[in-house]
This record gives sequence, C-alpha cells and structure tokens, in this order.
Amino acid sequence: MRFHACVEGRVIELRKDLEESRLKVFTWAYGPPFVHLNNKVSSWAIELLRGEGSRKNVERCGCVLPETYGLPCLCTMQRFSEKGLELNPHHLHHFWSSLNYHDPPDRAQWEDHDAIESDIFDKMVEEVRCRGPNYIRVAIPSLRAHVLPEDMGLLEPRDSEILRGRPPRRENARKRSWFEHERSREARISNTSKTSPPTRDLTPPMRDPTPPVSDPTPPMRSTHTGRARKSQLWEFHSERNMCPYLPYIPSSIHHLVRAWFNPDGDGHCGFRAISHIIHGDEGYYIEMRQAVIGEITSRWDSIYSRHYDGTLEQVIHRLDQRNSGWCGNEYWFEEVDLLAFATTHNCAFSVFGRANDGTYGYSALPVIAPPGITSPIHVYALVHTGVHWVRLQLADVGGVTQMPPFSFQWSHLRDMATVGSWSLLYQEERRLFFALGGHQQSRQDKGEPEHVVLE
Repeated sequence: MRFHACVEGRVIELRKDLEESRLKVFTWAYGPPFVHLNNKVSSWAIELLRGEGSRKNVERCGCVLPETYGLPCLCTMQRFSEKGLELNPHHLHHFWSSLNYHDPPDRAQWEDHDAIESDIFDKMVEEVRCRGPNYIRVAIPSLRAHVLPEDMGLLEPRDSEILRGRPPRRENARKRSWFEHERSREARISNTSKTSPPTRDLTPPMRDPTPPVSDPTPPMRSTHTGRARKSQLWEFHSERNMCPYLPYIPSSIHHLVRAWFNPDGDGHCGFRAISHIIHGDEGYYIEMRQAVIGEITSRWDSIYSRHYDGTLEQVIHRLDQRNSGWCGNEYWFEEVDLLAFATTHNCAFSVFGRANDGTYGYSALPVIAPPGITSPIHVYALVHTGVHWVRLQLADVGGVTQMPPFSFQWSHLRDMATVGSWSLLYQEERRLFFALGGHQQSRQDKGEPEHVVLE
C-alpha cells in the first residue's frame, strides 16, 4: 500500500516536471525547423535537436539519436529542410510530449491485497533502507525484478576497463580509436620537441626498429589550420599490422608497397594526398583545389564537361572550398579529379579500393599532352576506401611497376591526337599486375573499360 502510494507520488512529480518543461519557450525555436515544437514537447528534446543540428555536418551525423532518444538525427532534419517541411511532435517519440505511464490501481484495490504478503514486502523494503550503499546496490535488482518483471531481460552496459584516451573532465572511460590516439600522440611530441621534427616510433619490442621512410622535401609546414603537421610516410613492411588500410590493398602488390601516408580525414583528404605527392606536404590542399579549377576551366567545353556532373559553376563551387575545417561530401575529392591532376603534372595514378566481391584497381593518365610528350614521367599510387584517400609509395621490381587497367573516364575523355596511343603504354606493367595476382586479363584490355576486381 505504501509502495503504490510512493509510485503514484513519483508519477505525479514526473508529470509536473514534464508540464513545466513544455511551458518553457525558446525564442530561437520560433524559426524552422522547431516552430511547431514549442509548448508541445519537452524543452530538453528541443535542446537535443538544437545540439544535433548545430554541427552542420551530415557525415558526422549522430544517428544514434533515433535509437536512444527517439529524436530525428541531423541527416533526417536536413532531408526535411530540403523538402521545405517542419518538424512536428509526431516525428518525436511520444515520451517527449506525454508520459505514457499507467494509472496506479484504485486505493480500494490496495486494501484487497493479502496482508501477509504486504507485510513481508514492507519488512524487506525497510531492511534494505537501513543497510549501507553496497547492500542497497545489490538488493535493488531483486526489488526491481519483483516490481517490474517485464524488465528482467535488460542488462546494464559493461564498464570499460581500458582508460587510455579518457577525455578530460569526463567521468566516462572511452578507448580512443587508433587514428585519434596517433593524432594526440603526435601533438604531444610536437609540443615537447620544438627544435626538430617529431618522430613516432611505434615499433614494439623484439622487432627490427626500422625508421619511418622520409621524403626529401621539408617534413613540417604550418597549415591553414594554424598548427604544424608532420607529413611523414610510414614504412609498410615493419608496420604492416598497424596499417588500417591493408584490406584495401590487393595482396598481389603487398610486396611492392614501401610506405603509406594517411592524411587528415577532414573532407580534404583526397587533395591532401595529392598535395603530399606533389609537394611532400599535405598542407597545400587548397592550392591543389585551385589547380584543378584552372585545369577544368581551360578545357571544360572540349574535354571535362562530358564526365563532370552538373555545370561548370557547380563543379567550381565544389572545388573552391577554402574552409580549413570539416567539409561535407559535396566538397569531396572525386575520381575524375585525378585526370586533371594527371594532365597538369604529366603523371599517372594507380588507385586501389575494395568492393563487395574483393579489391579493385584502375589507373588514370593525362587526357591531353603538349607536343613532344610521349608518356607520363611518374606513376603514383592511392587507396580509396569510399570515404577516405591514402597515399601509397610503391617500389619497382626490376624497373617495372605493377599497374592496373586504365579507367573508363580516361578512355572516354582522352585526346586521341596527343594521348590516343598511350593505351599501348604500360603493357608489361599491366601484364605483371595480372600475372602476380593470378587473374586473367579483363575486358578492359579488349577495349571495354571497367574497374577490375582483383580478389
């Protein structure tokens, strides 16, 4: 009887708190997309939606909100905004507008309970209350199982026993990812070593401590973000287990990979990887964007308009991104941009990635060449995960480097007068690529361009 009275009082308090929260009005919520939520849902729900929408970055959308709180996430709100719709209370879980608690039984029914059972339960509650916190913590699950048997299948989350990477001023323990751990480690080393470029020795004991491969270009440059980053290549064979992009690299070229470089994953990664190839430093990514704009603008009508989506103004809007922070996927590096870089620098790119049925590869060459130029001067390798670009440094095998087939964009965009015969180039490299991979030649070499699946 006393227990039911306590539950009824607590439900009344919760409903009162909800009503007070619904009465709270935010002046900034009078505009879209919250205009229909004021005075209808809890103010805490509007605060959560505001925090989710303030990031303006769909790629880092907190899609856990629909599962945890029953609230629309950022990508859902953006779709509403694109369609000119507003959020309504029915788009939120009914918890935020009305507490769906069942009314307690009538007081007359309480008195009908068996007196002996009620006395036993009351004595058990009193016994628990007079004990210490540890006893209460152990007894609460038993009381909960007695009162709410439908929740017996729920389990509390397990505590993290690894405190590495614990965020400051936080009570929760979270293990950081390898990428976050390396960035924080690099920042700490940079702060302690101001006179020389920071070095990262991740070689565990009992290994050959081979130093990372370094480029002859200056390793450090102050980027547009105002902080120094080390554009360092990592030796592949001694640190193969630490390369997170190993599944994207065909096994047939593992012995050729000498080093790899992982640029910042801030939306500029493709241009950062090209910047590291051209300048030895990823900090020139904005200059790389401007170089692509100059190339496609000069040859838009004759070449590039056939494969770029949208108008020239839309393509320039995607490329002319000078923001040094995170950028959305509408500003990302695209595969067809490789052709512009290959043309301006007279080089070739071999790109490797992974599809559902295995890894794949393709090559991009210049689409036009000045008189007297008969072949690219160098071949560079990249890895594309679908959302991130990574640079690979390949070694030569007897002067011959493996090379995947040419991309279909190059086959369609190339100027037949200047680079039309370049399809005969790298025949030995492509033959070696398929021979070491144990695969037959595809339709690409028979005149039907395609991305070739390797394994």
